[in-house]
Amino acid sequence: MPSNKETLFQDHLCAFLSTEHNYETFEASRLTNSNHIIEKDLIAFIKNTQENKYQELQENFGTDADREIIKALELTLLKKELWLVMREGLTVKGTKVLLYAQKPRSATNTTQAENYAKNTFTYKKEYYYNPNNQERIDIAIWLNGLPIIVLELKHEDEGQDVNDAIFESFLKRDLKNPIYKNPFLYVALSNTEAKIATNPNSEKNFRWFNASLQNKAETKGEYPVEHVYRYALSPENICHYLEHYLVFVPAKQKEVDGEWQTTSSFTIFPRYHQFRASKSLAEDVQQFAENKQVLGKKYLINHSAGAGKTLTIAWMADRLDSLYTSNGKKVFDNIIILTDRNALDKNVKDDLEMFTHLGTKINFAKRSKNLAEYLEKDRDIIVTTIHKFAHIQEKLENDKSLKNRNVAFLIDEAHRSQDGKMALTMRKFFNDEEAEASETDEDETLKELQKLNISNQVFVAFTATTTPKTVSFFGEPFDVYSEEEAIAEGYILDVAHNIISYETLYNLKLKEAIPEKDFPIGIVSKLLKNIAYEDDSIIQYKAEVIVKLFEEKVVPSIQGQGKAMVVTSSRIAGLKYFNTLKTILEDKESEWKVLYAFSDFTHPITNEKIEENTVNQLNGKLIEDVFAEEGNRILVVANKFQTGFDQPLLSTMFLDKSINGVNAIQTVSRLNRKHRDKEQEDILVVDFTNNAQNIFDAFNKHRKGSPYKDKQPEKQVLVDLFDEIVNLNVFTEEEIELYVNAFIDAELEARERNSTADAILSNLNQDYRTIFKKKLPELEAQKNYVSLLRRYTKLYYFIAQFFELTPELNEFIVFAEVMGDTLIRKGKTSEMKEFLKKVELSKGAVKFTGTKTNLTVVGKPKKKTGLKTGKGGHEIPRTTIESAIKDIQEKFQISEEDAILIKEIVEEVSETTSTKETVIANKNNQVYLKTSAEPRVQSEVKDEYIKRDLWDKLDDPMYVQKGGIISLIGKTVIQNLIQAG
Repeated sequence: MPSNKETLFQDHLCAFLSTEHNYETFEASRLTNSNHIIEKDLIAFIKNTQENKYQELQENFGTDADREIIKALELTLLKKELWLVMREGLTVKGTKVLLYAQKPRSATNTTQAENYAKNTFTYKKEYYYNPNNQERIDIAIWLNGLPIIVLELKHEDEGQDVNDAIFESFLKRDLKNPIYKNPFLYVALSNTEAKIATNPNSEKNFRWFNASLQNKAETKGEYPVEHVYRYALSPENICHYLEHYLVFVPAKQKEVDGEWQTTSSFTIFPRYHQFRASKSLAEDVQQFAENKQVLGKKYLINHSAGAGKTLTIAWMADRLDSLYTSNGKKVFDNIIILTDRNALDKNVKDDLEMFTHLGTKINFAKRSKNLAEYLEKDRDIIVTTIHKFAHIQEKLENDKSLKNRNVAFLIDEAHRSQDGKMALTMRKFFNDEEAEASETDEDETLKELQKLNISNQVFVAFTATTTPKTVSFFGEPFDVYSEEEAIAEGYILDVAHNIISYETLYNLKLKEAIPEKDFPIGIVSKLLKNIAYEDDSIIQYKAEVIVKLFEEKVVPSIQGQGKAMVVTSSRIAGLKYFNTLKTILEDKESEWKVLYAFSDFTHPITNEKIEENTVNQLNGKLIEDVFAEEGNRILVVANKFQTGFDQPLLSTMFLDKSINGVNAIQTVSRLNRKHRDKEQEDILVVDFTNNAQNIFDAFNKHRKGSPYKDKQPEKQVLVDLFDEIVNLNVFTEEEIELYVNAFIDAELEARERNSTADAILSNLNQDYRTIFKKKLPELEAQKNYVSLLRRYTKLYYFIAQFFELTPELNEFIVFAEVMGDTLIRKGKTSEMKEFLKKVELSKGAVKFTGTKTNLTVVGKPKKKTGLKTGKGGHEIPRTTIESAIKDIQEKFQISEEDAILIKEIVEEVSETTSTKETVIANKNNQVYLKTSAEPRVQSEVKDEYIKRDLWDKLDDPMYVQKGGIISLIGKTVIQNLIQAG
């Protein structure tokens, strides 16, 4: 026996529309025409709100005035969407009339408020729209007699869900009927889920419109989809759709495979999180400005990749620009969107230009001259690059005419932008907590932003992955759309499920002795790793693995369209990968090509200028556009395109660089973009750094949203650290006070060009080093003490921004900051780089460790503080280069069986080959080199493997096939001979 729960659900919605939103019910007296327009309601609205216009029409057409209005509307609908006519108004033979009234932006506009109150919202339950059959709509909604929204309902307890509303209700109807053309929104709604479309003629047009992963009612007695009928169908929000949110994309012509094709026009309606974030933030800003009479607020929007961030920014800019206070004053003079240079040229500009209703309000400022002009002329919405942030702040602060300007900054993550100090400052708030920037830089970053007077500014920052610094500065996210939601709703693919894992093993050796000086251990380890990861033999071996997997997995992916990215550790490594992959593909006579994306640099050995345009023969084109071409299937990258790069055909990533934390998410997420032919099975991640678990951990940590919460620092942490240092009794209180006074005297006298106090201080430094070494004879104890001083320095400058500190703590900073760099002399980075030139690879291996699967069930993360103070901050540990090399040898035990012998065999054959003299003599004869020298050298290479009893290598296609390792070794030997000759 049927439960009739669907009709119960339907009645509940209709009752809510009536009681909560004051909708009128569709009575028998309301008749609709063939376009489903309630003529009576439309004419009544025009009469009641535009009496003069209606009288003008009556003077011109007499009793036919009403008929002329309907006739003009129906003719206009033949070439324009109904919602566009509602937004722009209807012209009836020279007389323009409005078909609905916007909600007034300012409370001082009483006439507009009165007209807005005269809008009539009407619903009809069971609307039979076709007189020739029994087809009916569950709920239809009109605004002033114009059909705007259609709902089809299902109830899951009756065995039907939201998809049944699409397939059983919408797609089985007569979709040529105007009721499926004129409204701007079609809602498929079950009691638990929602999908929407602006065009109901295909299942693909319906998108999720849920409030969260699992909808839940806010109010007792309401259904889980309360957000739809309480908020989405409210009269106020429907008017906002018409004024701000609906976006028309006209038909376009584009060339596909040499033929011109026309894409159909369509309407964009926001997804729920886009609407929620832009609307809620605008309301919060307005309320804050009204209550406080100042601005000075910061917001963080934590929206995943695939969230449609650019459109959200555009909608938010429109909403913020429309805000007024109760006394009729505009809240913002300017809305400034800060984005990346490439995004400004491409997707941001394209998306914003679709907001045609904003007209000349939007201004794109690529040059400082344009920016200054737009600010001076008070243009409403300005779009510019992130690196102009400092220029804007300077102009707002120093220009008297702009000093009191109220400005909202909408800040894109802009990870790719590389210009300008303040651009770097802003970027650091979005980059990984484990990024390469020094801690000193991070402290300076915070200081620079803290100095800004933002009492008449609002910051809105968008990020897919929060960091502690982001949360510490901007606060906890104001709105969250998590990666988990984006994956569940099908907007992005899950790229952190399986990783094919390899481990790169390496041993290093010193070519000659170097002085024993200590350096930051992280920098030493990274640069030593780069030596191994830039080694020709290891790159050649990995390149063979890449090509093998490329042919097997990438080429057939995305129905034969898949592309791959190779992420390398440095520009030198990237160049070697590019040349090696290019050689292998050419030897195989492959139709596929490889490109190399990098910032131009000077080669450290040859001093040759290496330019992206020249290496790739781009002829001035953007490399991302060239990569989009069909034949270009592999893109090698070095510190480029790991963020902000959207190529939906990218299905595979080869990682030859360790990535962790937010950086891991941003990098691997290049694969998550959807394409109509792209399936989850097409995604492939290959990691040569044995780092799969760290990548999984990073994704799991952020998958449900920000794992961090805002927290104020604790003053006691600094006090405890001070006590810890003093209690070590290395220096007495008198010695500390003496040194502080001497340092201050030296600084003051130096300004007067008097050197006496500075000479005294120099001798005092020597005395204090002697005391230090006498009190702490062990090197580790010395390092620990200096580490505490440096922690104190870092922590002091942070805590001092929030608390008033005692004179004792304020004076000690002088001692701690100077002595932290005086007691133990640091090795310089330039010295370290010179020493590293004396290090080379002694042995290397690449071991397959299996396919790793992310089995972690993502639970609700425990939120961590946005501040990392610990026990008085964090001091970077240090080591010598020789110690680091020994540590690596202990870590990587490489057996003879696993060792890659490419380098060893290259050196051996280069010395012993019988072709040496003839190769040198014929170095310009490419035919000889390819047809005679290469086969002979390859034969000698095979002999070396046989001598080492490595017969299995000669059975491995990766070694012996065209473009294989033996072929690469042969080419390398010939190159060595030519260079030596």
